[in-house]
Amino acid sequence: MTMKPSQDMATIDVAQVIDQRPLSSLQILVLFLAGLTIVLDGLDIQAVAFAAPAIAADLGLERASLGPIFSAGLLGMALGSMLMGPVADRYGRRFSVLLSVALFGSFTFLTAFASSSTELLVFRFLTGLGLGGALPSLVVLVGEYSPKRIRAICAGVVLAGVPVGGLLGGLLATWAIPRFGWPSIFLIGGGLPVLMLPLLWLKLPESIRFMVSRGASGSARVREVMRRIDPQGDYGASAVFAEAQAPAEDVPRGVPIRKLFSDGMARDTVLLWAAFFTNLMGIYFLISWIPTLLVDAGYSIAKATSASVALNFGGVFGLVGLGWIVNRFGVPVRYVIAAALLIGSVHVTLVGVLATNLTLMLSAVFVAGAFVMGTQGQLFNLGSSLYPTEVRTTGLGWAVGIGRIGSVLGPLVGGALILIGLGIPVYFGFFGALLLLGAVAVLCMRREPKIATPAAGGADSPCPDHPVHTSGGRHPP
Repeated sequence: MTMKPSQDMATIDVAQVIDQRPLSSLQILVLFLAGLTIVLDGLDIQAVAFAAPAIAADLGLERASLGPIFSAGLLGMALGSMLMGPVADRYGRRFSVLLSVALFGSFTFLTAFASSSTELLVFRFLTGLGLGGALPSLVVLVGEYSPKRIRAICAGVVLAGVPVGGLLGGLLATWAIPRFGWPSIFLIGGGLPVLMLPLLWLKLPESIRFMVSRGASGSARVREVMRRIDPQGDYGASAVFAEAQAPAEDVPRGVPIRKLFSDGMARDTVLLWAAFFTNLMGIYFLISWIPTLLVDAGYSIAKATSASVALNFGGVFGLVGLGWIVNRFGVPVRYVIAAALLIGSVHVTLVGVLATNLTLMLSAVFVAGAFVMGTQGQLFNLGSSLYPTEVRTTGLGWAVGIGRIGSVLGPLVGGALILIGLGIPVYFGFFGALLLLGAVAVLCMRREPKIATPAAGGADSPCPDHPVHTSGGRHPP
């Protein structure tokens, strides 16, 4: 039963406490567990790409028949993002994370035993459901435990786990597949998440904001988490917790998708979807086609693979660096995204123009990775800030799901352009222009919470997206 504050009860805004306090050991634990899980997510996303040549040789498959297997995983990720968002908003971020990790870990492991293209397709689709569901739930959980002044960089750091996982997976595949065969990458990539499940079950907490928004405003569980966030606070039995933007007693029990189009959010929802769609379409074109196009341009496989490494390294730097810029200078997130997409667009185009000069081309690939892949972190940051607590994971999950449709189309559109035979500069120029549309979509958005920084609304200032704060309880300065 929801507890409503009375005059003799201290009512405490949990968001204000999180924004005003330094990071606690509990919040650092959430960041660590989320980041580690996303590294495993990133490894399993690219596992099938690493194993593809060996799979084709072992099972006697044509290279072209691997395309539907790649697309099945990406389609599963799109559906997983959409389906797990409402699950997280109904049953909790923690439940959604555990379910998603169990899905992608177990089906990645089972992929090692596939003996036909049909089995590979089914296992990759089911793996994709878990891969797509984990990421939005983890990013929202991190955001709801992060102080607003460093929320953007926290999101960037944990999302950097995706390219880090890709890099580690590539190194692991290079060592394991020649020695133990292609199933080894799936046994390792699936076994590690399954082994991590008990740790997540025991140590990963539920979102404090979710618990409050669902009516647990005076529960012992909420008080225990608040004491771990703020050990010096006075959180006795009389304390009642709330979140100013979403009082517990006003939260609807159902989480309909139409909520994303109510209360003036329809325009921004559609524009956010457009930004995710174009950005992921561009990213997966680069991931899928850079090695093949460079081999076609006359480079060795080793040199073509170095471009993929440069792309992922750039992504790591961009995810962390753009988050730092948002937090350090307080620049509105959508302006950072638009500028990054503009720079990324130019350098994606330059990759095609400079394809005959290895050094310059690799430099352009690195910068393109930094700004195009780095933008993804700030789109997550923008999406998780756009919606109220009760539909936050649903909103972000659907945005990522729509974006995943773009990730499916990116390689397909790239393949269609290549069949036409217009030339490498045209292929990269087309996707460079596409990224500009994402920049325009973000700039046309109306709503965006202000980002607190030490110079403007830092740790000791009221949190900008919560204009009303309750009082009571002791919050040390």
